[in-house]
Amino acid sequence: MPRTFEVFKNSAGDLRAVKRGFSWPGFFFSWIWALHGRLWLIGSALFVLYLILGLIRLALSWEGTFLVSLGSLAVQIAIGLKGNSWKSRALEDRGYLRLGTIEARNPAEAVAKVIQAGGTIPRDWKITPRAKELFGIRLPAQQLMAVTALTWNAALRFRLFIVIVVLLLGAVVSLPILIKDDGTAQGFTQILITYTLTAIASLLGLSTLWLACGTLARDIEECQIQVVAAKPIARWQIWLGKWLGIMSLNAALLALAGGSVYGLLLWRANRLPADQQQVLRSEVLVARGSVKPPDVSKEIDEETDKLLKERLAKNPGTTADLKDVRKQIREQVKAEFEVVPPGYMHLWQVELGAAKNYLRDKPLQIRIKFNSADRSPSGTFAGIWRVGMPQKTELYQSEMMSLAPDTFHELKVPPNLFDESGVLTVQFLNVNNTALLFPVDEGFEVLYPQGTFGPNFIRALGIIFCWMGLLAALGLAAASFLSFPVAAFFALGLLAMSFASGTIANAVSEGTIGGYNAEQGIHGNTPVDFIVIPAFRAILSVINLAKDFSPIDALSTGRSISWSQLGLAFAQIILLLGGIIALSGMAILTRRELATAQGTQ
Repeated sequence: MPRTFEVFKNSAGDLRAVKRGFSWPGFFFSWIWALHGRLWLIGSALFVLYLILGLIRLALSWEGTFLVSLGSLAVQIAIGLKGNSWKSRALEDRGYLRLGTIEARNPAEAVAKVIQAGGTIPRDWKITPRAKELFGIRLPAQQLMAVTALTWNAALRFRLFIVIVVLLLGAVVSLPILIKDDGTAQGFTQILITYTLTAIASLLGLSTLWLACGTLARDIEECQIQVVAAKPIARWQIWLGKWLGIMSLNAALLALAGGSVYGLLLWRANRLPADQQQVLRSEVLVARGSVKPPDVSKEIDEETDKLLKERLAKNPGTTADLKDVRKQIREQVKAEFEVVPPGYMHLWQVELGAAKNYLRDKPLQIRIKFNSADRSPSGTFAGIWRVGMPQKTELYQSEMMSLAPDTFHELKVPPNLFDESGVLTVQFLNVNNTALLFPVDEGFEVLYPQGTFGPNFIRALGIIFCWMGLLAALGLAAASFLSFPVAAFFALGLLAMSFASGTIANAVSEGTIGGYNAEQGIHGNTPVDFIVIPAFRAILSVINLAKDFSPIDALSTGRSISWSQLGLAFAQIILLLGGIIALSGMAILTRRELATAQGTQ
């Protein structure tokens, strides 16, 4: 594929060609590439910078190390973007004159063409670059920025931006005033983080869908897009420019709303009682990593299959629904891993992994939840917790603790109770007269300090921003072939389907949409199950790509949202889902016959 090269010549007739655009050697080899290219000052500065970053990496925790690595990546990208322009400027500083820009497959071919032309570039060979290049690809920056600016102008002209700002600030300010917390850290968190951020995400999501559907569909219906399409700009550039405009609006609105929530959160936190402030800063305004016991699903399934085969061997002529029989057996096997009978002790062993390297002398928290089939007069159940392994670590035993069922509790654990391999051993003694059940999926986990609240809050906003990008792509794709009201209805319908993922998941797990017959104790079957269930399974897998991330829940419980999670959210939501929708929308808009669009006037 031909690339664009700038050709330089010095007084001795020596010719040099420098590629325009992204410098891949500079990106991969940074200061080595700079020194090899005789960029002495830049190469030396980069060497010192990478040396400092390496020393900082050694002194920080693993999350700090990730931040430094992210900074190093940003430096490498900057080198790639500016590297070739640095080389061009260095050649000019050494007395080389710029002859012009031509197309060639590599620098040697570019130089050979100029030599063949007698040391000059003929006028018909010269290229005037009209677009910037990124990673070697020409980007129509001017066209994209023009469409982006038009999208901003439309939002301001119709007062949408101002209306959304007022609504967002109203949600941030009014919710904490109208809904009073109960004075506890949990109640404070529920109002200031859960309710407020949910309201912000909902308002931004609806406004994003409305603007995405309206800005493109109305332009087509009012025949305004024909004026733009007649200019030297591709239709995919119009589509992408509008998406960038909507996302820049969302970035400004989300930054304003998020900054307001963060400031209000810190200000209102000082009004809580001193003991609740301590709970807030240790359990909520933190970024904690979590680790759970090893997954036992495989063991449960293996034991279930073994018992099912034994039952079928004893009753070969059974007419019972094998799916329901297996489900019942699985629940029984699962209970063996969950139930703690009266007077018995349950043991969990959790591997902290690489986190053990920086958790010495730091307290941990155990987050538990249990259920009970019976009720106690006091509404609570007692138990004793023991942490540590005899002859390997120090031991800790709690006093008799009375806890309520069906809710989460966090217990503090003294530091340094895990062994040298990073395994934390926890035991629970059930002193009640009834059995207690700790669910394998959410009944037990260990929380440990991993970072601070500020960066965690920013990463949560980043995931919400990714959701807005997906909604913007969905609205624009719908408007590419539908009128404004139909596009909005279509997009909202798909959004409502995503909220019904629980119903879809239930149908997939049962293998039918026929429901459960309580009288007969069996699941109903319908003739369309063989079509609907695979379709539901595919829809659910797509929905989960975006719904697997819960930034608001993570913030309200003090969970860490790592940079890798944010990167995965960007990859799944923006690049994968948003990319597929965007390509579809661009293709539809490119093939659509705009001349048949009817104006509203």
